[in-house]
Amino acid sequence: MAEAKRLVIFGDSIAKGVMFQDGRYHLCRAHDFDALAQQGVEVRNFAKMGACTDTGLAIAKKRLELCQDAQVLLFFGGNDCDFDWQAVSDHPDGVHLPKIPAEQFLENYRALMDLVRQTASRVWLSSLVPLEAHRFLDHVSQGRSRENILTWLGDTDHIFRWQEYYNDLVCKLARELSCPLLELRPEFLKDPAFPALLSMDGIHPTQKGHDVIHRCVAEAIF
Repeated sequence: MAEAKRLVIFGDSIAKGVMFQDGRYHLCRAHDFDALAQQGVEVRNFAKMGACTDTGLAIAKKRLELCQDAQVLLFFGGNDCDFDWQAVSDHPDGVHLPKIPAEQFLENYRALMDLVRQTASRVWLSSLVPLEAHRFLDHVSQGRSRENILTWLGDTDHIFRWQEYYNDLVCKLARELSCPLLELRPEFLKDPAFPALLSMDGIHPTQKGHDVIHRCVAEAIF
């Protein structure tokens, strides 16, 4: 039986096609995966800037009927593992939790998987696009105390390691739930042009980075 030629996406700003350029956020060209549309694939992209797994679950509940017999791509983690950097800057000696702690992140993701699997033909999880820690630190330090943020972090590369931890959670969840994994992270990390794949904020892909994402989706899912 042929796979359904429909793709529904729930995710964050990266899945939405957002990039950071000239101090502003923009949508990349073909942010609705136009290349797939040219192949006869109907794409419904419900990704939302700033979305965590709890937001994704709420959106999916409202859009569940559109997942019927479609392939569904879930693209979360980058915001879930993020911190309130203003609070970190103001209180570098305090205890600061991520927006969605790891246990709740997994609980939310399992619930999201259980929900969309009720109707979808297949559900995919995506690994996290890697961030560039030094650019990211510079970005979140704007208007804040870089020294205080770095004091709390311990070292700049802790940002990368923390995001890697959430990526590992996604990969383990995919194995636990026997869910196919869209391997975006290795495609970015192995690319010699990696710095050019990320915007100056250190986390949103450039147009070249989004081209990598779109190619991976097209090759893996369809």
